[in-house]
Amino acid sequence: MIDPALHASLAAFDDAALATLANPGLVRRAHRDVEEGKVAVISAAAGRAEVEADGNRVSLDARGPGKAECACKSVAVCRHRLAAVIHLRFVGFGPDTGAAEAAAEPEAPADPATILADLDPERLTKWAGKPAWRAALELAPTAIAVEPSANAIAVTFAEIDGPVRILRGQGFDGIVSKATKARAKAYHAAAVLAAMAHFGASLPVASPADEEADTGPVAVDPAFLARITGALHEVAMLGMNLAPLPLEESLFELSVSSRADALPRLAAILRAIAAQMRLRRGRSLDFEPDRMLELAASAFALVRALERGDPDRRSALAGKVRRDFADSAPLELVGCGAERWTSAAGARGVTSWFIEPATGQWLSTTLARGPGQDPGFIPRDAWRNQTYWHNEPLAILSHARLTLNGARRSADGRLSAPGSANAAIIARKLMPDPAWPCIVRHWEALRSDWIAQVGLGIDTIEQAAVALIAPTQIAPPYFDDLAQQLVWPVRDAAGAWLALTLDHEEPVSLAIEALEAHVRSGWQGMVLVRLERQGERLSARPITLFKTGGEDAEPVNLTLWERPWRPLGADKASVRDWLARLRPGAGRRFGVAPRSGTDAVLAKAWRHLIDRAEIGPSLARTLDPERAAHGDRLERLGLHRLAEMLRAAEDSAGLLAAAYALMLARQQRCGPALLV
Repeated sequence: MIDPALHASLAAFDDAALATLANPGLVRRAHRDVEEGKVAVISAAAGRAEVEADGNRVSLDARGPGKAECACKSVAVCRHRLAAVIHLRFVGFGPDTGAAEAAAEPEAPADPATILADLDPERLTKWAGKPAWRAALELAPTAIAVEPSANAIAVTFAEIDGPVRILRGQGFDGIVSKATKARAKAYHAAAVLAAMAHFGASLPVASPADEEADTGPVAVDPAFLARITGALHEVAMLGMNLAPLPLEESLFELSVSSRADALPRLAAILRAIAAQMRLRRGRSLDFEPDRMLELAASAFALVRALERGDPDRRSALAGKVRRDFADSAPLELVGCGAERWTSAAGARGVTSWFIEPATGQWLSTTLARGPGQDPGFIPRDAWRNQTYWHNEPLAILSHARLTLNGARRSADGRLSAPGSANAAIIARKLMPDPAWPCIVRHWEALRSDWIAQVGLGIDTIEQAAVALIAPTQIAPPYFDDLAQQLVWPVRDAAGAWLALTLDHEEPVSLAIEALEAHVRSGWQGMVLVRLERQGERLSARPITLFKTGGEDAEPVNLTLWERPWRPLGADKASVRDWLARLRPGAGRRFGVAPRSGTDAVLAKAWRHLIDRAEIGPSLARTLDPERAAHGDRLERLGLHRLAEMLRAAEDSAGLLAAAYALMLARQQRCGPALLV
């Protein structure tokens, strides 16, 4: 008689799981062998069974076909192993099973959430290993779909073929997917985390062991860095041309190797390059050649800095698994607004911005939930109602002067909310003071503000930058049909016009309506804007409006604005009116200001490097005359070092070095999007 526990374990290996272990064609052949009577049980014991499949003896246990032994000696999962599992699923407890034993079989499958009951996150950390665990924390939010069923949870990622299947009762080693050996542990751990988030669990950020690993000097293995350098040379020559799968797998394997444990920042860049290579090979519209070259050049520069940099600087270059918060002295802050946001992976939250008037430094704090976490969490409601820092909700604190004690602060200006933090409100409904020295009145100053907050090159900090601007004049906002953006022109003290833009997507689409409802001719005030680099332009997105003058002047947080009450059926008419009002009228027509001559030369030189990487090594020499011409143009502009590096870009190392230098130059000159 077949062991009931064995039968229950094998029930998790449905046809979808078997096809993941092998392929659909082999599963069909195995079914045909079972239907033709070529499979029979030879013997059965506690937790094991011997099955003959088409003349080959198969020995298997509760771990399923992946761990079964077959007389055919196939290295892969063969059709004999598949047929043995299918046969045991069909025969149940055997033909001699009595009625009482048959009744003992569960009639209904358990709740899919119970599949995760034995998959403890702490054990998952040890099973995956530190590098794969760190990769899993990064990959879990990228899960496209989580589909629970009776005996499995299927988690789909864009970067691997087919879903990762977490099978009931099979533990971590029983998770199956088409992921290659190099990717398996990282993606299997990420699938478990994504499944936990789907069922509302709060996910860990890092383990205590990770915290210990982040302290002390960083040990650099020269041989490991040499392997990464070699892989980056191949990326420069082939990554944007053929995008070979072995190179992609090699990059991912390097990123999750044990020697990458001390270099989480470099490991994350290598994974990002591998992801871009996959998009390139699949000819996806999401492939970004600019980003690909910037990632490769940054990784190359980072490796060089780690090899040659002083030991004290290596810790900052290596990066950390998570943001490091330290105890902060008491802070006097002024709230300057908030914005609601959602990520492409499904995370959502609200970020509130504060300025420290004494230093002019921007600080922020966030209420958020990850993808699939806490379905009852509504960012707008939490912002309005959830007490923060043992005082008022963020809706109040975001527009108040306050003293904050006991908070923890990160190097990039984030404020956490530990239980010891408490705020004391000094003044409510406070507007920013126009006399503050940090108020931007000339748009060219936005570049320096952005660089001061974010940094350049390998010193870049992954954070948002904001600024308070004070326009002297505004023009009516209009909708750009081509870019699908609302454009609001605002003028500075020198007469330059800046384009404040809002994309037509949630939750920013609400901000478009809020802006149109509040900005009228003659409006005067200040605007909190988010600064983001988009290619060679610095985009400015309005977050909060501060109108000066008037008794009813109150801040307007655009993404958190509440629409006024409207009668049923008024929405369609209001949308038509809204679009009509936002079409460019008979007034002044604005256009994008042309690039300067230097910016145009830098852009063409950058495009040349992309062309050289995309054309491949066999044809790269055909572009040498063009490279020389670009070098001459840079020389005439006084950019002698850049010209020298571009002329030296004859091999992969030269190409990556020149790309990094050009990237730095373009970042340094990244100016606001001006209008004429």
